[in-house]
Amino acid sequence: MSADSEQNFEDFLNKPKKARKSRKWLAFVLIPLFFIILILIVADWVVGALVHTRKEVTVPDLTKKSVSQALGLLATQNLAIKQAGVEFAQNVPPGSVLRQIPSAGSTVREGRVIRVWISQGDEMVFVPNTVGTDLRAAQLAVRQAGLVVDKVDNAYSLTYEKGLIVAQSPKADSMVQKGNKVSLVLSIGEPPSSVILVPNFKGQKLAEATLWASAQNINLIIKEDPTSALRNGTIAHQSPAADSQIAPNTNLEVTVSRRAVTDAEKTYHLHYEMPQGKNMSRVRVTLEDESGETEILNESKQPGSKIDLEIPYAGRGTLRIYTDGILVREREVE
Repeated sequence: MSADSEQNFEDFLNKPKKARKSRKWLAFVLIPLFFIILILIVADWVVGALVHTRKEVTVPDLTKKSVSQALGLLATQNLAIKQAGVEFAQNVPPGSVLRQIPSAGSTVREGRVIRVWISQGDEMVFVPNTVGTDLRAAQLAVRQAGLVVDKVDNAYSLTYEKGLIVAQSPKADSMVQKGNKVSLVLSIGEPPSSVILVPNFKGQKLAEATLWASAQNINLIIKEDPTSALRNGTIAHQSPAADSQIAPNTNLEVTVSRRAVTDAEKTYHLHYEMPQGKNMSRVRVTLEDESGETEILNESKQPGSKIDLEIPYAGRGTLRIYTDGILVREREVE
């Protein structure tokens, strides 16, 4: 018998063995797979049977209810709750349900999870500073802040040239609800001789206000502030405010700094020129010394305007100047 014939004969004898081995592996795989599929089918049938045996209930209205109230309402219907998110919303108190899925009135089976979105209340935004800008820039700033320009009034001004915003309400940097209205006052330039406007006396000597009041036949009411950070004899506050219209024989009230001066107290002369530009900037000056940090000035200033202040301080101090919230100068004084 040839070698090829012997090999073929051996393959013929081994073939049944290989077939039996393959069938064993196939059975090893298929039998567990059969039982897994059977278990899944039975589990699905059981779950389905349990679900369909649950009672159908109506989803209550959860909107504008607090989370605790929503939980109570759902508990009576054997329903569950899940927070799906939070959103800003007007007229819906913070912590209350804003919307829900499924919606109120829907029919579901007991055990269903109701997804809810919780209100964060009205979105709050900061009012931009429009004083010293032109009307177009002011309207743009208000819109970009998410607010609405309500009305624009006109007024004479000694401080702001014609076409610039002289006042606004609410005030700059105050926090209001998004969508609120902002009123603006637009300068129509200097007043005629028949109209008297109050100058800005803050930081000036009392003599300046005295001379002006006498010339305009205005009654000057003087008060004193022993806690003021300004130099003695200078005006810390005034009422009415600068650019307010005033009539003869009416009152102008000024508050003069009357601090208790010690031998160790010194005075620093601050001179600062506002950078040139198109719009007004808000300037804040602070002094930090042995007595703590004191705000000396917080006003809107025109581009190129000059600030001259006599600032008293005790011991060694640090003077800081901020423009629109940005620190632009810091100087040690001693």
